[in-house]
Amino acid sequence: MLVASNNHKLVFAQNVRPGEQYYCPACRQPVRLRRGKSKVPHFAHLPGADCAVSEGETGEHLRGKQQLFDHLRKQGLQPQLEVYLPAIRQRPDILVRHADRVVAVEFQCSPLTVQRLLERNAGYRRLGIKPLWLLGQPYRRRLSSEKVAQFTQLIGGQPTVLYWNTTTARVEYERGFYRCSFAKGRQPRSKLLQRQTIALTRTQVGDLLVSQLAERVWNTVHQPLAHCPVVCHDLAPTWPVTRVALIYWRIAVVTALMARPLFSAWSPAEWRHWLWQCGQPYWLTFACAPITILTTVFNQLTADLVAAQVIHHCGGRYVLFCHPYWFANLAEKYASLNGTGNHRSNRVKLLPKER
Repeated sequence: MLVASNNHKLVFAQNVRPGEQYYCPACRQPVRLRRGKSKVPHFAHLPGADCAVSEGETGEHLRGKQQLFDHLRKQGLQPQLEVYLPAIRQRPDILVRHADRVVAVEFQCSPLTVQRLLERNAGYRRLGIKPLWLLGQPYRRRLSSEKVAQFTQLIGGQPTVLYWNTTTARVEYERGFYRCSFAKGRQPRSKLLQRQTIALTRTQVGDLLVSQLAERVWNTVHQPLAHCPVVCHDLAPTWPVTRVALIYWRIAVVTALMARPLFSAWSPAEWRHWLWQCGQPYWLTFACAPITILTTVFNQLTADLVAAQVIHHCGGRYVLFCHPYWFANLAEKYASLNGTGNHRSNRVKLLPKER
């Protein structure tokens, strides 16, 4: 803690006076000052204390919290450090009013589960407080899709993971998590189609979601996943939103369309809800971003289905015009992708080699 109570007044650790007794503002138990040449001055509970909001703090967390406080003051704001909120039993790192809204600024350096993050955000929102999360050095390592989704926030309408760099004392915006299924970096369309097709032939059925999808596809069209229509391939990079590669969700949607009668129709809202339902087992948990984070993947698949003439948009509704074509074998799919096939739904150039 950087702040403690003394005679009912809050005192910064760097401003303590010798001989005084200080207490935790949350639990009222005594705390002691810790300082050193390599330490940020801070308060710590005595051994055996059972404060409900007490957490072990690293040097980076203490330093970053102090830097953020100073940074916000330089912006002309009036931040408050470690304000205890008894109604929700939470103590944000910093509380600040900005643009007629109270914001809880959290600098996260230690592991935090999705469930705990959801609970903390729910607590803030009950009080009308907007949570803002910045990550520390431990999260600089390669993040899994689950962790990216957990800390994704919409900043300026764009999916973003925020970091606070304690070396430069600056906010950093990470937006480099966009990718296509099975792709490493940006690739030409033809190479990406080839890579995805080959990856589907090597699908590991050990993953329960993928195994269940493969079984559903086989029961529906009697084909393996790799024989899927070209429209199933995600060729535009998207933010991570699914537990497995996005192409599996697109295959799930196309498989579900096979069971719908021709000329089934949806309003735009019904269509989006149907796409969401098709992906229920696949969606990652976005603890800091609204469900609208999925809009981009919905729009991209919808546009691809319209371009392939699988659905039409007419009269303000989406209408199922034809069932997507599944290839009988890889040779047929490769021939179609190379432009030597004759199926109208697959006009894509590709020069693959079946392995």
